[in-house]
Amino acid sequence: MRESDVDTYAYNLLEEVRALAETNDSDPQEAFASVMLEQLAGDGLTEDPAVVRFRDHGVEVSGFGVTSDNRSLDLFITNYSPRADHAHKINRTEIEAAFRRLENFVSRSLSGALARKDPSSEVTGLIRRVVESYPRVDRVRFLLITNARSVTKDPIVPIQLHGRAVTREVWDLRRLANWTTSGSRAEPIIAEFPAGLPCLGTPNTTDDYSVLLTIVPGVDLAELYARHGARLLELNVRSFLQVRGAVNAGIQRTLREYPERFLAYNNGIAATASAVDFDEGGPDQQRKIRRIYDLQIVNGGQTTASIHHARRTTNISSVLVQMKLTVVSPERLDEIVPRISAYSNTQNKVTASDLKANSGFHVDVERIMRTLWAPPGPTHDNDTHWFYERARGQYANALAAESTRSRQKIFKEINPASQKITKSELAKYEASWAMLPQQVCLGAEKNFTLFSEWIDQRQPLVDKDYCQRLVAKAILFRQADRLVARQNFGGYKANIVAYTVAKIAHATGSRVDLDRVWREQAITPALTESLTEISILVQKIITSPPGSSTHVGEWTKKDECWEAVRDIDWVPPPTFNAELTPLDSYTDDVRALRDSQAGDWQDLAAWGASTGTFDDQQRAAVRDVAHALAQGNIPAGKQLRAASRLMGLALDRGFRPSQPHNRSSEAARRA
Repeated sequence: MRESDVDTYAYNLLEEVRALAETNDSDPQEAFASVMLEQLAGDGLTEDPAVVRFRDHGVEVSGFGVTSDNRSLDLFITNYSPRADHAHKINRTEIEAAFRRLENFVSRSLSGALARKDPSSEVTGLIRRVVESYPRVDRVRFLLITNARSVTKDPIVPIQLHGRAVTREVWDLRRLANWTTSGSRAEPIIAEFPAGLPCLGTPNTTDDYSVLLTIVPGVDLAELYARHGARLLELNVRSFLQVRGAVNAGIQRTLREYPERFLAYNNGIAATASAVDFDEGGPDQQRKIRRIYDLQIVNGGQTTASIHHARRTTNISSVLVQMKLTVVSPERLDEIVPRISAYSNTQNKVTASDLKANSGFHVDVERIMRTLWAPPGPTHDNDTHWFYERARGQYANALAAESTRSRQKIFKEINPASQKITKSELAKYEASWAMLPQQVCLGAEKNFTLFSEWIDQRQPLVDKDYCQRLVAKAILFRQADRLVARQNFGGYKANIVAYTVAKIAHATGSRVDLDRVWREQAITPALTESLTEISILVQKIITSPPGSSTHVGEWTKKDECWEAVRDIDWVPPPTFNAELTPLDSYTDDVRALRDSQAGDWQDLAAWGASTGTFDDQQRAAVRDVAHALAQGNIPAGKQLRAASRLMGLALDRGFRPSQPHNRSSEAARRA
């Protein structure tokens, strides 16, 4: 990679960190850690990491990630400087010193020397996770992430620490730049098979692809998953989260009881690659696969992960797995691989949301946001755009496409870095406003997956109004983030923010005037005061989980936590109440909900589609009401009023629900 490209990446990274620090009113070191961990998670290099910064004498940590199956522990340490010049370098001595601080953190955590009494502290939660996870994980990784240039050429070797092999990785500026500019995928996986895999090649393929059939030892497959984890499945249609469900249970049973028959009982895996090295020699003249480049498992992720997990308790030496390997020309990977994912799946039904068929939603958001001018606000005197980054790196690429510094300056004035919204952020804003904070607390990747399923079910109409309300929700969420940061609660800021936004939506019946937030590009003083009040109440609930052994982080992922926050006795004060959207027809519509249920509105949406009475926007309004009721929530006023008028129209024209529906007592209580 050219040094000029590295310099450009370094400059853009500084701008992104500065913008995030400004947006969240946070320390640049924390902003850098947040940017890097989110990107690592997005590329499957870690799973749902959390930024937890702690530094003491000889001890330091910046964040952690534990896989959902508790088999892998990642610990991060960051090194950031607000400099983009060539003088910012890091040498072997500094790298080893950073890793020693991480080693000390683990050692002192395990020995109890770092035990902290404050249960509401994120550091306390991290220490507990390390103490509980370390003895039973299969893999431990230390990752040093820095925007300095590493000057060491020697590899960083693994170490042994408290009975565990610990791999150590350095992500310096050059590596980060290479990874980012290489596209949406992380560094390619190169799989080695020293003994070779005998294979059969199919005839009559095209220049775009070729297909190979082979048998892979289960031990080799498990080792690949142990080394690369979710990255091996990053183009797959789903991620393996836990060994649960009929398919996974069946795989586990076969591995335990009939490992030698696994090849006969299991459908095998489908994989893709950009190139393959063969060994054509040998006494048997059998063609063998020695090396696979850009290996990705696009079908059979559950099989792969199940074999990896089973080897802890089961002898898998006799396990064999059939593999169909499609070698695709690199320039056609993004086009062909998703179709292979769809058509080769034979073990579980793949839904449209699995295949991200809802990408049309994101394309529409991007298209409208590129042309939607936001009015001036507290931070900008002129009209600006909110830049929706549908794919990672779009903002940086668009900025780099401007040929001169003066044109780049104009671009940033029109598209401020602080007004960039990513896909995962969109999902976070929408889920919080939809009163699903427990879903947000599952982590960015899991929340986005669930949000994608939600979008697929609701199919909301993306128009100018939707995008304006999206920006308003972003402003509301980000301001709540700032307010919570100023409270110095001692940790769990992200969790508190999600629950605070959800509670303000619940307490007001979603009647916060988002149109006003859009017009003013800011929230009002009354809303600011209300968010502050709620955040204090929320913090007390979520940092006091039932039972002394319950982690705060795990508690915030549960429905019970949201129920406890939802039951907080808080009503909008008069100054804020006066700003809410009108209650007149809204109150009548809410009262009418007492005699209806989600099924009524689902039937109405189906009737409107089958008769051609409703257009797309009208059906979307009805589906919004159905979804809100199914979740036990009150729909937003605008959607409710529109849907209620449609219900009246349909009833006049002879519509009747397919069967009588009565609201549950719980839903009626909330209404």
